[in-house]
Amino acid sequence: MVGAGIAGLTTALCLARRGIASTLVERSPVLKEAGAGLQLSPNALRVLDRLGLLPHLSERAVTARSVTLCDGRTGRTLARVPVAAADGTPYLSLHRADLQAVLLEAVEADPLVTLRLGCALAGIDDGADIMTAHFEGPDERVASAGFTLLIAADGVNSRVASIRGLSPPVHSGALAWRARVVGRPTRELASTAPGIRAWLGPGMHAVAYPIRAGEEINLVLVEKTISWGAEDAEALRGRFSAFAPELRALVSAAGEITAWPILTTPPERPWVLADGRIVLVGDAAHAMLPFAAQGAAMAIEDGFVLARETDRHGDDPGRVGQAFEQARRSRVRRVEARARFHRFVYHLPQPVALVRNLVMATTPDERLSRSLSWLYDWVPPK
Repeated sequence: MVGAGIAGLTTALCLARRGIASTLVERSPVLKEAGAGLQLSPNALRVLDRLGLLPHLSERAVTARSVTLCDGRTGRTLARVPVAAADGTPYLSLHRADLQAVLLEAVEADPLVTLRLGCALAGIDDGADIMTAHFEGPDERVASAGFTLLIAADGVNSRVASIRGLSPPVHSGALAWRARVVGRPTRELASTAPGIRAWLGPGMHAVAYPIRAGEEINLVLVEKTISWGAEDAEALRGRFSAFAPELRALVSAAGEITAWPILTTPPERPWVLADGRIVLVGDAAHAMLPFAAQGAAMAIEDGFVLARETDRHGDDPGRVGQAFEQARRSRVRRVEARARFHRFVYHLPQPVALVRNLVMATTPDERLSRSLSWLYDWVPPK
């Protein structure tokens, strides 16, 4: 397996729980803190609960009962979308590094998972029965390795996809500016903008939520653009100056603000290559817009389903990939469509936004919850 991010670590653990050994190869010499905050909905947490990791995650995360949508200019609450599941599975906000740390600790403790760091994939040779992957790195034990099934869990800029000649990811036309609010202002700001909140505005929106057991706030500012530079970061506060006071306070108190271009994989990208002997999972297969907060969740679901299909069809590697894609493609496409819908609704201009605000304000919370039940109520198959 290539890539020891969320998708790779989860998949390795899911395989191990079914008694299937794997080798997990990662180009970085050290797995260190990366990214920023993320949200994990009940559909993803049910997988992590099956792995016995939910209690450890909950210690580092913050539980949300709802996501509050606000008018960007006035800060007025438009809707509160319930996100807690009826079966008691929570909805968590946490730092990506905390999730990675919990997964990594479990991987290192599992004898069925072999983790090799500092090994970059250099090439893949086709073979009649066994394919061979070549790596560049200090660990001669994996300089080359034969495999019957290679799992590409190496992210949106997948090296496996590149080697196999797939089209590269594309820029979505949106940019996310990420920052964290730490120190003394955190608790004061959390009291004025509690829980997970989103402020909606023409062509741009912002999201804020607590991480690190409530000691920090993760802040994401999203705007429509295809280019950016240092001067854009400096002017960012000005571009959000017309937003509500509580958001301006968060932006003012934020530390370093980093630009993250929002990339997606081409919709026609195949997930199964080389007669089924290579399977792409997570962002390598279907990097999507973040507007439904489901990127990490889909990677986690992928890991569980792929392990299940490997267990069921392990004697026929070609069948594994086919069964995996058949089980996952329609659900992922539906989530992608939901994310595109959220982007459209969040960024509506005036005066159309007034209609959106009215519809949100008059829609009962229960109806909003039901509209997402197909997503959050997903249960890992036996």
